[in-house]
Amino acid sequence: MAFFDKKVHFFKYRPELLYIASVYILRIETEKEMMRNYTFVVALLALFFTGCVEATIKVGKDFLSHKTNEFDITIAYPVFTSQKAEVEQGCKVVNGKISQLIDSLQNDLKAQLNEYLQKAREMKEEPMIPFELDVKDSVFMADRHYISVRLAVYTLTGGANGLTEYYAVNYSLKDKKFLSPESILNYDKSAEIDKQIQRNFKNPENCFSEVPTLANVTTINFSGGDICFTYNPLVLGAHYCGTAEISVPRMLLKGDLLLK
Repeated sequence: MAFFDKKVHFFKYRPELLYIASVYILRIETEKEMMRNYTFVVALLALFFTGCVEATIKVGKDFLSHKTNEFDITIAYPVFTSQKAEVEQGCKVVNGKISQLIDSLQNDLKAQLNEYLQKAREMKEEPMIPFELDVKDSVFMADRHYISVRLAVYTLTGGANGLTEYYAVNYSLKDKKFLSPESILNYDKSAEIDKQIQRNFKNPENCFSEVPTLANVTTINFSGGDICFTYNPLVLGAHYCGTAEISVPRMLLKGDLLLK
């Protein structure tokens, strides 16, 4: 109490110091309040922007290569990842599907090779080796809604000419399911869709002799602006004509497109 009385007595004769001390204390309390408000605003903004950031998918690339005297395998394929847990789960499903397809292609090639070599030994013929498997990918779309991938698979299995085939992997991240062609387009309106396919079909040298339709298409893929119809070699014409790829703007298929 004695010390407190001395402080009061001191300020009694020096009122200007009492005023300065009061202003200083008020300033400190104001700064503390401002810091609390600032911290609150920063936390609120962080929460706001975190919730508003659109989930993005990163598209990486992986490679496989196996070469022996009997076979030559070269594979390039996409790998999808996302920082958002729900989207990442869908990416893993798609990655798994692509891995299963690649494993199946390799196993099929090796099974055909073993069968071929067995027959060559029995017939005492010189085998035409190595067998070849070459896989390349095209990513048409990869966002928080859909993933659309096409694999071009070239195989050479003892003949003079190899064969190219196409496989599509289409997935809805929202619905968490793979999409069949019937899930992408309304097949009940195939006549209208066929008209758009044929209008956008480019055959400048008239190499292709068959008419492209929804019924004989090999794969269907999609991007933000187009639907891609791919036809294996030999489907629309001779082997030397190669692959037919037809892109139809989505706006022309608006009434027949089932994608949201």
